[in-house]
Amino acid sequence: MNDPSGPVIIADHVIIDSDPYSKHFEGTAHSRPDLQKARKRYLDYLTERYQYLELKGMGVSDRVPLRLRLQDVYVPLFARMELPRGETWERVKVGGRHVPEEDRAALGERLSEPMPVLELLEKQRGLIILGDPGAGKTTFLKWLTLQLAQTNGNNGRFPVLVPLSSYADMLSEKAKIRLDQFICNYFQQISEDIPMKDLLNQALQSGKALVMLDGLDEVRDVNLRTTVVDHVLEFYDLHKKQGNKFLLTSRIIGYRDVRPTGTDLQECTLEDFNDEQIETFIENWTAAVEKAARGEGRVASQEAERERKELMEAVEKNPGVRRLAANPLLLTILALMKRQGVRLPERRVELYNKYVETLLSSWNRARGLGRPPSRDLDVVETVRLLAPLALWMHEESPGVGLVKQAQLLDQLIQLYKKRGEENPEARSRQFLTDIREFSGLLLERGAGQYGFIHLTFEEYLAAVGIAQNAQESIQPVVHTLAKHIGDDNWREVSLLTIGYLGIVQQRDRAASAVVKELIKKRPGKPGEAAVLMGDAVYDAWPGGVTQECRDYVAKELQRVMRDSNAVEPYLRVAAGNTLARLGDPRFRDDAWFLPKDELLGFIRIPAGKFKMGSDKKTDSEAWDDELPMHELELDTYYIARWPVTVAQFRAFLKEHKPENLETYKGIENHPVAIVSWYLALKYCEWLTQKLRDWPGLPAELAELIREKGWIV
Repeated sequence: MNDPSGPVIIADHVIIDSDPYSKHFEGTAHSRPDLQKARKRYLDYLTERYQYLELKGMGVSDRVPLRLRLQDVYVPLFARMELPRGETWERVKVGGRHVPEEDRAALGERLSEPMPVLELLEKQRGLIILGDPGAGKTTFLKWLTLQLAQTNGNNGRFPVLVPLSSYADMLSEKAKIRLDQFICNYFQQISEDIPMKDLLNQALQSGKALVMLDGLDEVRDVNLRTTVVDHVLEFYDLHKKQGNKFLLTSRIIGYRDVRPTGTDLQECTLEDFNDEQIETFIENWTAAVEKAARGEGRVASQEAERERKELMEAVEKNPGVRRLAANPLLLTILALMKRQGVRLPERRVELYNKYVETLLSSWNRARGLGRPPSRDLDVVETVRLLAPLALWMHEESPGVGLVKQAQLLDQLIQLYKKRGEENPEARSRQFLTDIREFSGLLLERGAGQYGFIHLTFEEYLAAVGIAQNAQESIQPVVHTLAKHIGDDNWREVSLLTIGYLGIVQQRDRAASAVVKELIKKRPGKPGEAAVLMGDAVYDAWPGGVTQECRDYVAKELQRVMRDSNAVEPYLRVAAGNTLARLGDPRFRDDAWFLPKDELLGFIRIPAGKFKMGSDKKTDSEAWDDELPMHELELDTYYIARWPVTVAQFRAFLKEHKPENLETYKGIENHPVAIVSWYLALKYCEWLTQKLRDWPGLPAELAELIREKGWIV
């Protein structure tokens, strides 16, 4: 291999000098000092190209004028050394999909423990990394390339990262071109100043090359994909013994058809982010954003911590948002939208709408390594089919979302027949292929079963399907939602339906009409509809429902709270909690959240006698200082009708002890708890002074506090 007249090994094949075509890529031989300089130029180029996180195609990045360093936000990936039975993992832990009991035991026996992908690479000469759309395959290759370019100098691994789709395009034009020739051409088009042939030859001969081939699934033609795999295997077999390492990435879709056999290339499948990885990403993201926006310093650190807490709360408060946050791409979009001021998780319908649009269009065009755009799906037309399909799936298998392929095709055929298609069966099969290959939203999940990549997408699209039925009248929407009041599997669908009508479609009056009609019908247990619609109004406010609707719901929630005869206690509590989130109208936000009544919640107790203390005859455990029982006469006094609430006490803390605000968080109309004697006295002193100085103090209280010197 050191013979200059012999074959020269490049990145994926053997260049034979006698091949006329190879001379186009050969260039001039370089001395070792020249190669060292060339290597530095090449590594500098890689650093420049991959040092920033790629935000194109995520739908909202154009409104974020920030450049975030990839190494500042990157979170290491984990994978299992096996291939799922379907086209993605059956998400036992984090995907929100409940696996049947008979499958769960088998999964537990079959699945290996997840390991860091870097550890797997260290142990294997060649690794095929499989994963869902947006699982971080390409980003991992970019990060690894960047790490090697920045740290290894002239002695470490030599990184080579190329897209296989570009090689397939060249193969389709020139059937005899080899992979090594493509790699030389690929980098020559980027820069003629990099002698890639000599650099790679040196790295391969020394066993220092790390060759990364991205996006096998992007090779659309199966025959061409098979040819690409054959070339990759030849190259791998030629150069693995020298100590070189190899990575290949692919979605699971399209991989099984060309899965290599008879090779020691190992397969691993990327895992969803776990809780720790999500938290790490959010911490890294918020720190990087504030660093880019404000630079280093205390203010940036404080702002990053505030953003971190808000983003973590947005993820943890709603199961649907949490499920999607397990996907790195979707978590990044969530962080971007939060940065743009979208209120999460309440406005999650906007987030899901952006997710679907991104997976169907912009991300499909922008993902990868500069590869040409693959086929675009028409977002509007695709959603018009996916929405009723998702609604049917949610009705067939609520909370699980798995249906047989034959049933799925039959349903698609019926949808196309309603649309007047000439060949509904052919169109149905083509649609199913397109939605799998070009978006990854709807996938095979083993044993001929299909489901959405995350249950959250099924719930959102089912809500869209319900809302689509409100073109002429809200009654079909009311009828569908009323059937499922009280069913936990339909709770999120109901909330998203109201949100979609009011926020995405901007039909706030239609959304309000559905809310009011459902409350009037009172389906389910007494109070259930009012509580559910209260949560829906909270999610959709402001803008998604009218003020009149919001006021109506607040009154209904108060009615539910007071109805101790018909409404179960847990629903009365839920009504109070929802009322607190909406803004409890029983309290005045202009008077330190005191009750909105004539005496601000105080009741006059007239003068009179009462018995104080204890009697050992009736209370054997009475303390000595409680003895004896005696009669006491009190003057007139006033007592609060309700305990001091969280909102009232926090109003005091904001002025007196702002450092304690984090300690006293909770539902605002609930009683405040765990208050020290000292703080309780200080609160009373503070409120006394506030009332004494307040021009709006009721006359009866004004006389007592201002003229007679009474205190709270």
